[in-house]
Amino acid sequence: MKKKILYVHHSGGLGGAPRSLSLLLGQLNRTLYSVKILCIYKGPVLKLFESLNIPLILEERIYPFHGSTVVRRSFEVFLVNLLGAPLSFFYSLKVLKKEKPDIIHLNSSCLFVTALASKILNRRTKVVCHVREPLRNSLAGKIIKFMCYKLVDHFVAIDHFTGSSMKSNNNIDIIYNPVDFGSYNPTVRSDVLRFELKLDANDIVFLYLARIAPGNGTLELIKTANHLAIRHPNFHFVLAGLKEDASDNYSKEVIMACTNNTNIHLMKFREDVPNLIASSDIVLIPFTEPHFARAAIEAAAMGKACIGANIGGVDELILHNRTGYLYDDLLELSEFCVKLGQNADLREKFGKEAVKFALDNFDVRKSSSRVFAIYER
Repeated sequence: MKKKILYVHHSGGLGGAPRSLSLLLGQLNRTLYSVKILCIYKGPVLKLFESLNIPLILEERIYPFHGSTVVRRSFEVFLVNLLGAPLSFFYSLKVLKKEKPDIIHLNSSCLFVTALASKILNRRTKVVCHVREPLRNSLAGKIIKFMCYKLVDHFVAIDHFTGSSMKSNNNIDIIYNPVDFGSYNPTVRSDVLRFELKLDANDIVFLYLARIAPGNGTLELIKTANHLAIRHPNFHFVLAGLKEDASDNYSKEVIMACTNNTNIHLMKFREDVPNLIASSDIVLIPFTEPHFARAAIEAAAMGKACIGANIGGVDELILHNRTGYLYDDLLELSEFCVKLGQNADLREKFGKEAVKFALDNFDVRKSSSRVFAIYER
């Protein structure tokens, strides 16, 4: 008899977490498992999951409980945590009573309330939790840490730094997020950015692939780009990660900061990520808050050198002076941009090493098999 697995996903937008989950599900043996996905938001993510031919359940009265470094602290987040938890518990119960899964796989620790509902219904239901974001040392972060410690049977952390923020009882595996080498590899060729932006052959394209958010260091990157563009007019910085509405204060600040610089190109989230990476020269990870950077592993798989902040998560995905550079301050960021931007041979050398590193550490088949081994245990 097939084991029933219910995956629970926490956001509606496209990003690293849903893409990683979709890759995992693509490797799942459907003869062994009966699978459904519980989504709590509408959005582009539904289209992504629908393409997997897996039944979806949409329940928008379940809310994430935020306490990680990737979500900015605010009064609104506090209210959602406070008021959303009871509603999340009640509607999680409704879904779980109907579905009766053998295993629940939370795609984030912010979904622990669903795990609580599961354990109250049936203690024998196993809970696997992906730890995708480092927790803050805050009240909300401590609540998530405590509740997950009590409720989760096994943790899957996407890097060592993120895993260290969670309390566990030797029931945690570090499994890096995967890459689909069928879509991300050095043979992919594209000039989409150069064509769209009307760039010359000698222009150097630096690519930022992440949400426009304080923790991702968007403003710090723009500050650096504004200085570099004066001395190096052939340096172009493409920032792909603007929200559809871009009505939040930080997005407005970002838009304002680069209005007078024609070498900075702001773009909304796009689905043609392999083409964006292929048509760039260097990928930038200017995070100010430690967390995993999917752009770093996808760039590595495609043979692109990366420059990233020397902080938790990022420092596991870029090998300094081998697949790219890790910087400690914005002055170093500028220096490394110039060093790589002016040296095509060095970019090629780092790119070749990056592909080897990616094949060893981010292969979707290897990482998925380790997750499925957890289910079997």
